[in-house]
Amino acid sequence: MIPQERVIATAEDQVGYFGKRTNAQLDDFKANAGGKFNKYARDLDALGDFYNGRKNGYDWCDVFVDWCFVHTFGRELAQKLLCQPDKSLGAGTAYSLGYYKKKGQLFTSPQPADQIFFGDAKSTWHTGLVVKVAGGYVHTVEGNAGNPSAVRACKYRVGAGTIKGYGRPDWSLVPDREEDDNMTYEQWKQYMERYRQEQSGLPASVWAEKELAAAKSAGITDGQRPRDLVTREEAAIMAVRARG
Repeated sequence: MIPQERVIATAEDQVGYFGKRTNAQLDDFKANAGGKFNKYARDLDALGDFYNGRKNGYDWCDVFVDWCFVHTFGRELAQKLLCQPDKSLGAGTAYSLGYYKKKGQLFTSPQPADQIFFGDAKSTWHTGLVVKVAGGYVHTVEGNAGNPSAVRACKYRVGAGTIKGYGRPDWSLVPDREEDDNMTYEQWKQYMERYRQEQSGLPASVWAEKELAAAKSAGITDGQRPRDLVTREEAAIMAVRARG
């Protein structure tokens, strides 16, 4: 998986997360919905000096994009890709756009994994991550989008008047991942354990909610760990239950 695909996958996994009314239940995708508190700002605030101050409880569209890069590539590489320094002003869309522009990395045509910016000649008011460009549309995933505020998939006509530009990370900075092919068995086990823990904590995908609820109601599954891997034992049990 190339770097662009990796960060896009991170963003798409977060679709359906709602901003919170208070600084509580931040890891639950749907609970306490209806505000600007969120896990993305919490995690970046915890780094201490990622931004010029704490950002949880404020508009979080740019924070979401930054979190996707940090979550995917780690802080040091993410900051380079985002063109941001320590104690960055990059939680603000105008400043974030300015960092790309200063590096000569702001473009007028989109590519997957670009950071898209919206606004007009006087201001920049929103941002997101480009996930696809097809059929004359640019498809995005955006934090703090819609009402109530949430991570949402959106699309716009390429060349829409509210699109100010596209910040493009320098993907040559991402190291080649060939070393992953040479990992030891113990390293592979640790990787898989961490991956399963991450997947186990995720809610059901929006597209699977209806069928999962039906399977749970029918007693086929308990509905727990909806995004985790399934063992042959679990598959056999669910198959027998489904057959009745």
